[in-house]
Amino acid sequence: MLSKNKLYWIFQIGGWSTYAAIVGIFNVLANGSTFTLELVFSLLAILLIVIIVSHTYRKIINKLNWMNLNVLQLIPRLLLGTLLSGIAVYILKSLIIERLIVQNAYEFTFKDAFPSIVSSALLFLIWSLLYFLFHYVSNYKKEEIKNLKWQAAKNEIELNKLKSQLNPHFIFNSMNSIRALVDESPVNAKNAITQLSNVLRNSLLMGKKKLIPLGDEMKLVNDYLGLEKTRFEERLTIIREINKTSESFLVPPLMIQTLVENGIKHGTSKLPKGGILKIVSEVKSDTLTVVIYNCGVYDENLKTETGFGIVNTKQRLQLIYGDKAQFSIKNIDGMVETQLTIPNETIL
Repeated sequence: MLSKNKLYWIFQIGGWSTYAAIVGIFNVLANGSTFTLELVFSLLAILLIVIIVSHTYRKIINKLNWMNLNVLQLIPRLLLGTLLSGIAVYILKSLIIERLIVQNAYEFTFKDAFPSIVSSALLFLIWSLLYFLFHYVSNYKKEEIKNLKWQAAKNEIELNKLKSQLNPHFIFNSMNSIRALVDESPVNAKNAITQLSNVLRNSLLMGKKKLIPLGDEMKLVNDYLGLEKTRFEERLTIIREINKTSESFLVPPLMIQTLVENGIKHGTSKLPKGGILKIVSEVKSDTLTVVIYNCGVYDENLKTETGFGIVNTKQRLQLIYGDKAQFSIKNIDGMVETQLTIPNETIL
């Protein structure tokens, strides 16, 4: 399958070559002459000029991000862009063809320049419409293929995710902790029940979405950590360093919660004295980085029956972002560091 860039150059060269050929045929028929060497050089010069000007125009469109503008914002920019492109073509044709190839003593007159500039501008207006059409059609197909891949893999990933998120051990442990609180601290028991309800409800609701704000994800994480704090008490120390600017950043739902649960399940819960769980988030260069630290040792060769968290995270990142997202987990300074880097992209 040809890439978008290769298709662009095929259409670019093929389209403008057809235009140059039509101009050449029209000149021959209108003047009743044959293809002379001078005409051939002139046509090659025209082909080179329109390709250079249109490609420069395309770079400006992409640089100024015109593809994301609405119609009312785009129309005046297109009109100005096509007019400037028409002027550029006229100037280059005058310098290269008239003076260098034909070697006429060319003098600028508005009467001669105006129709030539208008015709070139109209030609570039047509080019602009075709280019935007090509862009939207190719992007639509790309998104359609991505959505089909998402739907094809969604059921399998969803099953594994639910095994990781709503496993019976977590619910059982939470209920035991709540039962222990009922007599000694009814208020804390009520809070724990509310937190468990939030975790269960949000897990089901968020699982239906592709992306949610990090702030919403952290509400679920905080409810989950509240339950685990009730369970482990002083054995679990929680540190949060969530950058405010990162809270509106879109992330895959339940992904941070999965990694936090993974850190407690395979870290703190395995240590007699417990340990620390720290969550840090920051945004740099329009990219979100979330780092989770937990006490313990990561053994990549150890396979567990409930070890779906890391596998699911890698699957979902690849499915949604391709190679643009990064995930790593490693031992560092006596702790396990899990790092997640996500680009700021609109997936839906």
